[in-house]
Amino acid sequence: MSGADLARRTTADPLLRLLSHGFATTYARPPEAVWRAPYAFRTGAPAVPPGPEATGTAPRADWCAAAGHYVDVAVAPRADGVLRCASLNHPAEAAELPLTGPAGRAPDWAARPYAALRALAAAGCGRGGADLHLNAPLPEAVGLPVAEPLECAVALAVADAHTGRGPGAPSRTRLAALLDAAVPGDDGLRRAVLFARAGHLLAADGSTHRPLRALDGAPDPCLLLLTARLPTGTDPEAGDAAAAAPSAGAPGLAAAVRAVLGAGARSAWWPGSRPGRSVLLLVPAHRRAAVRAAAVASFRRRDLPVPRVLRITLAAAARREG
Repeated sequence: MSGADLARRTTADPLLRLLSHGFATTYARPPEAVWRAPYAFRTGAPAVPPGPEATGTAPRADWCAAAGHYVDVAVAPRADGVLRCASLNHPAEAAELPLTGPAGRAPDWAARPYAALRALAAAGCGRGGADLHLNAPLPEAVGLPVAEPLECAVALAVADAHTGRGPGAPSRTRLAALLDAAVPGDDGLRRAVLFARAGHLLAADGSTHRPLRALDGAPDPCLLLLTARLPTGTDPEAGDAAAAAPSAGAPGLAAAVRAVLGAGARSAWWPGSRPGRSVLLLVPAHRRAAVRAAAVASFRRRDLPVPRVLRITLAAAARREG
């Protein structure tokens, strides 16, 4: 399936069809390729000290994994050294930026992808430029970082649009090294986006994969991402609210973690390198409903907004969709 076909293919993922259609509407031509990259997370420090019955069930803190939720990038190459980018998430903004010479001023949502593509251009890949259309469907408040998957997705898409699979195509290892050197970020998450295997954790240094086993003989481990919502009336766009966001739901989240562990969750840990507004839960499949109910009841007892609960699967690495 080509990128041009996606908008018309009724069996394609609706988000990919929407992205492909948005690209064609924005740039008056179809995309040449569409890439999908998974969000990624770390198996960080435990959210609470594990009890005796849970000891050893949480993954170690030096592993990463790809989540079964994705950012998508549609691309077509250019030959004038210009990057044009737009986003389904920011329909009122677009950017036209040079890939060589003095850098242009990119919108906040495009700054890191722009830096990634300038690094590729400096290394001789994709200097001709590209038209890009982006989609990152999960809000940042969910707790899964978007920067690393988006950087990897645009790098893979632009490299593919210019070199395909020919001898000049940079390897994923080369792309990871370029991104690590050019754009500050979490190198372990980038490696998870580029090299993850379905159902497996990846060592943060990329050295080895390890399967994550289900706790109860189920075919797949059950992971839930529990995210505290901001209190009603808090403006997530305001600078002071954004700075306070990690602690905004902390009391309710801490109590909810204790409740879900009592309801059958085997372990709870932060999905990043430090505490935030989200916690990952490893749950026996038959206790999933009870764990969700315990989390919601815990927040309601404290007159706090009901938390988001998102199912997480361990996904494979970024891939070309069309």
